[in-house]
Amino acid sequence: MLLEKIKSHIILIGLVVIIVLVLFFKRPLNQAQNTFETMGNDDFTVVTETEEVFENTVSEKVVIDVKGEVKNPGVYEITSQSRVNDVILKAGGLTEQADEQQVNLAEIVYDEMVIFIPAIGDESERSVIQGLSDKVHVNRATVTELETLSGIGPAKAAAIINYRDEHGPFQSVEDLLNVPGIGQKTLDNIIDDLQIP
Repeated sequence: MLLEKIKSHIILIGLVVIIVLVLFFKRPLNQAQNTFETMGNDDFTVVTETEEVFENTVSEKVVIDVKGEVKNPGVYEITSQSRVNDVILKAGGLTEQADEQQVNLAEIVYDEMVIFIPAIGDESERSVIQGLSDKVHVNRATVTELETLSGIGPAKAAAIINYRDEHGPFQSVEDLLNVPGIGQKTLDNIIDDLQIP
């Protein structure tokens, strides 16, 4: 008899504890749900991780030299997050003779960049302008471009790009020493062929 009373009391206490816990956890959930349901679209903004990183990135000024078939060729200052198309618009836009098919309008600009817009059918002048700098721009180079460097094969080129993707643009040539597989000897061999930024 006593054992049955103890069992029923334990069961009763267990039920009370379960009910209290359910009510405790259910209430904040319902309040949060009600708050969300009453909010309009104007009250709620979703910010993706990419947008947060972009907003936190300090846009510095870069200087670009625009030549060729633009309405106002010259040197322009613009933010480092800009594209070639933005600089061309700042230079008054393309002329009617411009061959925009030979230019990557979506390319992100970098300091001391030369943007040359050739005329339709004009190849010779374009190659002269591009030949002014035959260095490899490490912060925008592809695997193929990196492989043109002495001692850099597919594995090291991929390692450079992976490091750049994970840690952001290289700030100095010495930052390449942080890339797995790139030692001082390798850096000494390629340092004259690199451009940063």
